[in-house]
Amino acid sequence: MLTLNYHIEIDATPEKVWQVLTDLELYKQWATAFSPQSQFSGDWREGEDIKFFDPEMGGTRAVIDAIEPSRNIELHHVAIFNPDHVQDIDSDVACKWIGSKERYQLRPKEGKLLLMVTITTHSDFVAMFNHGWERALPLIKVLSER
Repeated sequence: MLTLNYHIEIDATPEKVWQVLTDLELYKQWATAFSPQSQFSGDWREGEDIKFFDPEMGGTRAVIDAIEPSRNIELHHVAIFNPDHVQDIDSDVACKWIGSKERYQLRPKEGKLLLMVTITTHSDFVAMFNHGWERALPLIKVLSER
């Protein structure tokens, strides 16, 4: 597994950036960077399952490992699923995806807020994450600074 790091400075409160990250309607606006109809279902609580998906493409199921509102989210992926929500834990792609981790941190920095995203994943997914976060971070910034 490889560790990928992304960050952006945002001129907004931690609460506002947190809302952009975790509110379904706002999430749909920035997560289009990864797929056109990105959304999630589940509760942002430690130990809970959360599904990230595009209804036409399928998605992934993750478990929230740690959460501190307006500060930190950590989760790990446990399965992928197709558009019919049939879970896959055995295919080659699933085996490479399962165990991937995401961490989102919000930290003050010189009067602004630093959003840091750390992804631990298989090398097959590096290009997807690099491309997605290159597009997603500016969208998160714009939504947060409104």
